[in-house]
Amino acid sequence: MIPDAVLSQIQERLDIVEVVSDFVPLRRAGRNFKANCPFHEERTPSFVVNPDKQIFHCFGCGVGGNVFSFLMKFEKKDFREVVEALAEKTGVEIPKDRTENPAAQKRTAQALEANRLALEFYHECLLTKAEAQTARRYLESRGIRRETIEHFKIGYAPESWDALYRALKDRASEETLEKNGLVLPKKGGGFYDRFRGRVIFPILDAKGICVAFGGRVLDQSLPKYLNSPESEIYSKGRNLYGLFQARKSVRENDGAVVVEGYMDLIACHQAGVTGVVASLGTALTEEQARLIRRHTSNVTILYDADKAGEMATLRGLEIFLEQALEVKVVRLPEGHDPDSYLQERGGEALKAELAGAKSLFEFRLSLAKAKHDAGALEGRVKIANEMALLLGKVRGRAEAAAVFTAHRSFRSVGRAGLRAGGGAVDFGPLV
Repeated sequence: MIPDAVLSQIQERLDIVEVVSDFVPLRRAGRNFKANCPFHEERTPSFVVNPDKQIFHCFGCGVGGNVFSFLMKFEKKDFREVVEALAEKTGVEIPKDRTENPAAQKRTAQALEANRLALEFYHECLLTKAEAQTARRYLESRGIRRETIEHFKIGYAPESWDALYRALKDRASEETLEKNGLVLPKKGGGFYDRFRGRVIFPILDAKGICVAFGGRVLDQSLPKYLNSPESEIYSKGRNLYGLFQARKSVRENDGAVVVEGYMDLIACHQAGVTGVVASLGTALTEEQARLIRRHTSNVTILYDADKAGEMATLRGLEIFLEQALEVKVVRLPEGHDPDSYLQERGGEALKAELAGAKSLFEFRLSLAKAKHDAGALEGRVKIANEMALLLGKVRGRAEAAAVFTAHRSFRSVGRAGLRAGGGAVDFGPLV
């Protein structure tokens, strides 16, 4: 149970108008604020937010409540998830649940301590050990500065089969080390290190606690990157690399930049683009999008300029759109990733690219026009239908309509053209 005093403290530090307006475009109506209800389709606004009572109510569908119930319904989360997210946002500490399984608490504490020890081992090795000279030269060749290494606690895993195991075996149990994915069992007994001869990137949660690691080889061997496996303390799809370091910048600038990899993120950070997170080498997940939304409602996708990057961008666009985030896209020159672009053109050039980022719809429109002949009716119908499918996913008909009318190029398609193409969304008088 979360104490009522904690809930009251969270509510005192929040304004329901600000929270709701992150997801729903509110307009002042006297002492209150109104909008089209996000929970049912309507043409006339009947969704009201009362700042004096800190509640919301829809006179159309009857839904209502406080800031907690709004987020539970909008984000489809349970009560505790919402409270924990708001507690983190407002800096309120939730007392530990004493009814939680003591054994589970102990396992978690042991796992986190093992990761803390491993982080210290890898980091110290990179900074001071002679065997890490190749790793230091590699990072130097990539332009990574000493202060950046220390800021992100970058480390090095020695090539020895069991250097980490020998260093930690008297300070953490073999079971914990194995469950964390730090060591693997030998067939004949004993253990060997998972990460060997790799630059190590600690993965911290939003509170700065190390939950996992990523490792990169220094030669051409495969796999190029190796990550910690899923565990009791780590789920890849629910974490973002660099979030802890980026939180302040993301909130101050009300925007996050999403990149693919560790080196992309670190290069951006060094160039002064500090509100950057990375999706840990996996396709972006809904959980990661929600994690970003706790800190900002604006996101820019900065993926590699290749086919895989384009596909990842398209997947990310839809996920962010479904989570009601404002999305922009930067398309780097062909063949570049953020790291290589920065090495060739520098930080000011990247900042200019970010400043000129395309909106979600501009990006999708440019792709559609590249695929279809906009000079022919059939091509225009296909373009319009692709955009209509996308616009149909926008939360709220009014927002979709506003964006649709912004693209005058669609007006030449005409209502008949959309019907002929089987348009999936009815935009009424807009075409």
